[in-house]
Amino acid sequence: MQNHPHGQEYQTLLNNIPGGVQQCLNDEAFTLVEVNQGFLDLFGYSRQEIMERFADRYIEMLHPADRPQLLAEAAQQLGCGEKATFQYRVRCKDGSYKWVMDNAQLIYNENGEERIFCVLTDITEQRNIREEQRLSLELHQIIMDQATDILFVWDFAGDTMSYSSNWEKKFGYLPTYHGLSRPDTVYQNIHPDDIPALREAMTAAKNGSAFSTVEARVQNKKGRYLWCRFRATDQYDEFGSPLKAVGVITDIDEEKRKLDDLKKRAELDALTGLYNRAETEARIRRHLAGQPNGLCALFVIDIDNFKAINDGLGHLLGDAVLTELGAEMKKLTRQSDVVGRIGGDEFAIFLKDFPTVAVAKKKAEGLLEMFRSLFRREKRPVEVTCSIGIAIHPQDGADFPSLYHSADLALYQAKSRGRNQYAFFGPQSESPVGVADHTALGADIDSDQRGLGAAGELTDYVFQTLYSSCDLDQAIGLILEIVGKRFDVSRAYIFENSEDGLHTSNTYEWCGEGVAPEKENLQHCSLVDPLDYREFFKESPIFYCRNIKSLHPALTEFFGAQKICSTLQSAMYYGAVLSGFIGFDECTGVRMWTKEEVGTLSVISQMLATFLQRKRIGDHDRQLADRLSTILDAQDAYIYAIGRNSYELLYINRKVRLLDPKAETGMTCYGAFFGRSAPCETCPLTGGAGEIYNPQYGVWTKVKAAPMKWGDIDAYLLSCFDVTEYKKAPGCRGEKTV
Repeated sequence: MQNHPHGQEYQTLLNNIPGGVQQCLNDEAFTLVEVNQGFLDLFGYSRQEIMERFADRYIEMLHPADRPQLLAEAAQQLGCGEKATFQYRVRCKDGSYKWVMDNAQLIYNENGEERIFCVLTDITEQRNIREEQRLSLELHQIIMDQATDILFVWDFAGDTMSYSSNWEKKFGYLPTYHGLSRPDTVYQNIHPDDIPALREAMTAAKNGSAFSTVEARVQNKKGRYLWCRFRATDQYDEFGSPLKAVGVITDIDEEKRKLDDLKKRAELDALTGLYNRAETEARIRRHLAGQPNGLCALFVIDIDNFKAINDGLGHLLGDAVLTELGAEMKKLTRQSDVVGRIGGDEFAIFLKDFPTVAVAKKKAEGLLEMFRSLFRREKRPVEVTCSIGIAIHPQDGADFPSLYHSADLALYQAKSRGRNQYAFFGPQSESPVGVADHTALGADIDSDQRGLGAAGELTDYVFQTLYSSCDLDQAIGLILEIVGKRFDVSRAYIFENSEDGLHTSNTYEWCGEGVAPEKENLQHCSLVDPLDYREFFKESPIFYCRNIKSLHPALTEFFGAQKICSTLQSAMYYGAVLSGFIGFDECTGVRMWTKEEVGTLSVISQMLATFLQRKRIGDHDRQLADRLSTILDAQDAYIYAIGRNSYELLYINRKVRLLDPKAETGMTCYGAFFGRSAPCETCPLTGGAGEIYNPQYGVWTKVKAAPMKWGDIDAYLLSCFDVTEYKKAPGCRGEKTV
């Protein structure tokens, strides 16, 4: 500090003012007149260095970007009064900048000269925190703007709900919530069937459930219901009481409807739209297992002489007959009843819970009449009749096998009387000519030993395998093998396209006996060179070539190198984008594919495509988690996650592992890092200031804690910044506290 006419007492007083103090002229350079020791300590200069380096021009010490603003604000604020406050950056001796708050006052010396008396406070840390918060909020807003999910916060105390702007984008209207006291508004846009599940999830969240999820349909502006997944995580106060539920609403409509469609297609007969054989039996079994109180009846229906219709009028007309009969049978039954096609020209109807046998008799008469009259008015009348065997539950059978056996015997009795009749099971139904083992469906359904021969059973098997599998790769390999053997092909495989859609790779492959695998040779293959292979799926999702020699020479050469003679490929789509294809090759000679085979393989392809896409999304999420772990490992801070109440280590980053290789997840943080039996007093989670000295490592750290979820566990993420050098700085006094 330079000498001052006010003497030593003035200088002593000036030096003891907290922070930096400077007095400067009120000119455009803010020329320094005097500074205190706090000013010199704050920026690291000596008084002589300030004179030599900046010529006492305080404006030169400021960050260039802050100078115009300070000059303008000083002129305005000091021009209107004697006091003003400014914030700006000052260059330190080490080249860094410090943010200061300048409390300035206009004064006059004994000659009337204007001067500015300034008290400077270091606000660098506060400004850095504010900047981090600003960037964090900005990042959060960017994420919210780009995400398609809807974020929501439910405040339990005020019973208020707030949503992100994506709600209006998704549903076309602003959300409304008037509290649980108004249930008519809470669920006004929810599908009535989904309200109980959503109500249960909301109750659980309000009662403190850490994590809840539910799927429900939400109505959009056009009146269409969209399937959404609601996921919420509770936040708690310091006493563990629930404060808020924070969550996301994800649009799963396309995924849900695609799965439902695949499930229906696996359950239904492709021609008639009735239940297929496997699903018919499964639904009857489920109903009987519930031990119904009323009577039930199983009708086994066989079209009389259907082969003559097919042979005489053609298979197309035969298919039309089956389709029309299926539709009419649905009209004659209730929605709760089961109507299925269980064979080529065989049907089953299961009537549930009726009061008397007379109801079943009337239904049988109606079926006979419907069959006789349905095609009589055609331009070319077709005579169609049927025979019906009927068994009543429980007297004719308590379970499906026995009930079906009784109905089958009754059917034989009806046919033996001359067809175009119905017969109930009874003593007269027992066959006198040794046909007790006869079945209209065949041995599979009668003996409860179904194979994978029928197309409906195969698609049902594929769906159930994919839906219930814990290892999708293994399941896909098994399905390719079964489908390959079922259709007697040489090779079955899956190709998946790259993200840019320009290349494709063979990711799954099954080969028949004696057929060489090609998977390793078919990686990152071009889809556009020498010709655009995607064009083969432009008009139809099926690409079929009976003889590869008829293709473009480049493709003939490509397929020929793999010994392929014929190929059938079915496209996989994700939305409207071609994501790959499933193929079946024949290497033993040219081959014709039937319409049924193509249809079945197409359905299986769609199933595989749907589940594969879900797997790839999961793989992408895991890769993202790995990248995040890599980012945390690269941070210059000791980062670890602990359980909220247990203090158990859930995650440690690389810097922590290097500091203490003995530290492992599962240990408590205070035990692993401090050898203590209880949490540290200075830990921010126990109310400490957050500055901790660790004698084991000789390291001072400043700790920041952020609440988070680790799966279903309430946890904290702790970031420990090494401030040892700061603590060693001259004048820094800090107790070494464990």
